[in-house]
Amino acid sequence: MKRNQSERAPLFITDAIICARQIVKGSLAQILAGTYQVPSIGEMISVLENGFRHSFDEFMTRRRIIRSHLNWNEGQVEAELEIQKRRFENELRVNLNVAAISTIQEVENLITSLNSAIKKWKIENL
Repeated sequence: MKRNQSERAPLFITDAIICARQIVKGSLAQILAGTYQVPSIGEMISVLENGFRHSFDEFMTRRRIIRSHLNWNEGQVEAELEIQKRRFENELRVNLNVAAISTIQEVENLITSLNSAIKKWKIENL
């Protein structure tokens, strides 16, 4: 579940699906008992933050800036590095919110599918 920035962008919908499946697997007993409570958006953001490592790669970003702007001095490079770091943090925050909402929806969908499958099995076998 741990991935770093160089492997891909901060958070994708696949992370939400993976996380949702893990939540459902880990909470199966509660779901079957009907006592499971779907996490709030804040709780889900916390789960996603802990489950996926998202760090700004300052070294590689600095190298890309220098390579793209050969005539820039150190101050200009530092300023651009800070801009890109803030942009990364803002995108991560937005992506975490989107992923949290998607994960909650996916958990709800998985629970609904599971309950439907159980109901169908009971009708056919009982």
